[in-house]
Amino acid sequence: MVLRSCEIKQEVVEIDPKEKGIRALLNFGHTLGHSVERLMEFKLLHGECVSIGMVAAAYLSQVHGYLNKDDVTEITETLISFYLPVNLTDTDIPSEEFLRVCFHDKKVDGNLIKFILLKEKGNAVIDTTVSREDILEAVNCMKKTNLSEAICEN
Repeated sequence: MVLRSCEIKQEVVEIDPKEKGIRALLNFGHTLGHSVERLMEFKLLHGECVSIGMVAAAYLSQVHGYLNKDDVTEITETLISFYLPVNLTDTDIPSEEFLRVCFHDKKVDGNLIKFILLKEKGNAVIDTTVSREDILEAVNCMKKTNLSEAICEN
């Protein structure tokens, strides 16, 4: 699986070496993942932060009508099966701080964040319609303490 993932990434990077188009789709989970990474002072590995961000992005995909709750559950359970974290349980960092850091990410274009959402599993899209309220809701989901709570209701 890791080999195939690297092959896919190589193909995408060769097509879009300067991240002007399709390469951005590889950033699924990175927007909030980078916020987690920074605000947790790099106590978690990059991949662990992205895993948490992937669950948040899957949730946002559900909020935007792309995925259903079963899809979000499957993504979350897959990450858990690889012993990756899917939520933040040991933080008292205010949700607004995650939002603030998001707006300092390289994926910000003016006042819009380019979120990578899933139209369906395996089909990522760039979405600039994710609101601040949506992001705060996703962050609150990231801070839940168990799987059933981490997969927030829409």
